[in-house]
Amino acid sequence: MNDWWRGRRILVTGAAGFVASNLIRQLLDLHADVVGLDVIRDSPSLRVLGLFDVPILIRDVRNWQRVHWAMLHGNGEPDWHPPEIVFHLAGMSHPKDCQANPVKAWENNVAGAWNVLEACRQLPAGQIRAVVCASSDRVYGSLNPGAVPFLENGSRADGAVRQDSARTAWWEDDPPRQTEVYGLSKACLDLLVRAYGKGYGLPAVALRHQNAFGCADPWRSHLVPGAICDLLEGRRPRIRGDGSTIKGYLAVEDVVQAYLILAERAGDLAGEAVNAAPHRAVSVLEMVRLVVDAAGRVEEPDILREDLTQSGQVEVLSNHRLRELGWAPSDTLTALRHTWAWYQKMGGMAWSSA
Repeated sequence: MNDWWRGRRILVTGAAGFVASNLIRQLLDLHADVVGLDVIRDSPSLRVLGLFDVPILIRDVRNWQRVHWAMLHGNGEPDWHPPEIVFHLAGMSHPKDCQANPVKAWENNVAGAWNVLEACRQLPAGQIRAVVCASSDRVYGSLNPGAVPFLENGSRADGAVRQDSARTAWWEDDPPRQTEVYGLSKACLDLLVRAYGKGYGLPAVALRHQNAFGCADPWRSHLVPGAICDLLEGRRPRIRGDGSTIKGYLAVEDVVQAYLILAERAGDLAGEAVNAAPHRAVSVLEMVRLVVDAAGRVEEPDILREDLTQSGQVEVLSNHRLRELGWAPSDTLTALRHTWAWYQKMGGMAWSSA
């Protein structure tokens, strides 16, 4: 067990979310003193991970005054003391929602970030040891914008694409090339982290992690829980697109470990954005086939081709900087087997509405 975390005062924004709930669970297991901040006090992820007693400050990160006051005073408890480490995970995380509601996305993901960073900056000098902010691999865009599916003998070859770019992966110092609202809002967050980290000396760092999967994900619309639930219900797992999109998929435990490592090293990384990616990226089709393998089944996915907006996109990140800090991703198939066993035990998504 890492004693570095024992007794440390931690604030996690967006506490009710899937990744944040897993982060809180791990912090409590490390005997940290954890407080959440969110616009809601309860969620399926919090409940299923047994986080009933975690105090959660009901605050909207879009309101700077209330966030700042909460960091200083909590809810007015006489024994309150401010956090020394802040994990900022609050915000809009679904790209389609952000694209449909850009002003709301800017307010939550950009204004929310500067409010949290400024609130941390205005705490007493030396109070904050780390601020780790949730960014995204979506800041980069596709390695081959506008790529067309690679056709072999007139048919798609297992989701492969024609690589129009010589690049094989995005590195942290590559500029953002995204045009959608969600990715750009996270690129703005990265710039804010840089401004507060390099300009003000705040030990702030951003984590650009790829798609997380694992226990307590309440979103059936996500690829892995959706495929698992299809299998549990006796149907072939469905792919809404054509399966060609290539992405990285990380076990949520690996994402949590990345957050912890960056918090421990934030003083050395102030103002930086760091990637977290699996050993290799895979196509959506291959990922669903891995889920089927993890479940011990033999079904072929049902490719619906209903949403082709990401057809041919390639999202591959280099994770060399994080690995230099001692982080390493899990084996994807092993992590999927663990995830399958958990959802099977929990009756698919039955727990999410309990």
